[in-house]
Amino acid sequence: MTQSVQTIWIVILCMVAGGVLYRCLWGLCRKWKVNRRFRRGLQAEKNAIRFLRHRGYRILAAQLRETIVVYVDGQPEKITVRADFLVRRGWKTYIVEVKSGQQGSIRLPNVRRQLLEYKLVYQPDGILLLDMEHHTLQEIRFSYPDKKRYRLVYYSLFFLLLGLGIYSILPVF
Repeated sequence: MTQSVQTIWIVILCMVAGGVLYRCLWGLCRKWKVNRRFRRGLQAEKNAIRFLRHRGYRILAAQLRETIVVYVDGQPEKITVRADFLVRRGWKTYIVEVKSGQQGSIRLPNVRRQLLEYKLVYQPDGILLLDMEHHTLQEIRFSYPDKKRYRLVYYSLFFLLLGLGIYSILPVF
């Protein structure tokens, strides 16, 4: 083999080894980040217990799981919904979702969807969003569009058209 062919093979081997090394390091870094986020979440939930008790909430259940059935094209699918805490204060029960970091805002669509899911599945008296990074506890309520408002418009139109129809068939005096 000539010197240039050997150099090409060395460059190719170095590129392959570099790619494999990069991939391994990238996977380790990703695993480290996931583990760090998981540990951070566990610590936030431990701190949340103290936070909630200090504010007068009694913890009824942690990591509450509920299985629901969703029908997809008529076929049942079992789905598990997991809430962080079920708490009571006074006569009201609440589902508490604990967030840490950037995920503690109701403005994020995935947070809203999650809280709406809790509202539908658990049907508590209220939903609480606990942001452990900022130490804020917010009660979340949802206001749904009033469908009665649309019924009023439809009934008004119906009776108006009915009245016009009756008026048009009456003999004119």
